[in-house]
Amino acid sequence: MKPQGQVVFVETCISRYPHIKIDVGTNIGAIGAQSIGEPRTQVTLKTFHFAGVASMNVTLGVPRIKELLNVAKKISTHIITAKLRTNDNVSFAKLMKGKMERTLLGQVAKSIKLVLGLRSASIVASLVKKTIGSLHLNINAYTMKDSIQKTPKIKLKENHIRILDDYKLEINPPYDKNKYYFDLHWYRNRLPSVVVKGIGTIE
Repeated sequence: MKPQGQVVFVETCISRYPHIKIDVGTNIGAIGAQSIGEPRTQVTLKTFHFAGVASMNVTLGVPRIKELLNVAKKISTHIITAKLRTNDNVSFAKLMKGKMERTLLGQVAKSIKLVLGLRSASIVASLVKKTIGSLHLNINAYTMKDSIQKTPKIKLKENHIRILDDYKLEINPPYDKNKYYFDLHWYRNRLPSVVVKGIGTIE
């Protein structure tokens, strides 16, 4: 006796067969290609779907086909699935994620503000200790100082950065009386984009 699912499938096919007959000489190749190609190139042209993952942007449709046909050296959306040897420890997984994923100063900073005095001005950056701990990130004022110094566009040397405590530091940019306050605002806007942890190209 056939399983119930197979019986239903066969009966459905038989009932629909009379309605899908075509005339002799119909271009079934073109119709079939269009039926397959149109959803692929049009429906998924500017949309994405990745089951179980939020905000996963994947290149689909014509842009992805062009990458495959042209053997593009630079892929638009890189996706790597890395399996951990220890797959039952959430803390270890978060630790590995923190080491690889790019973390910007603006994501872990409590504040990055200008401090203006009568005769001096500086930028004070403070980290959120609770956020850093929950994400298992080994970040403090010392690592933040090193990251700022290593950022090419910032161009700050060791004598321009002073550590106030373990999670706070002060920045005194090179003094130029003609554009000092302009420089302060420029550094204030640039600092949130400094990579303080992880690899800069991994999101």
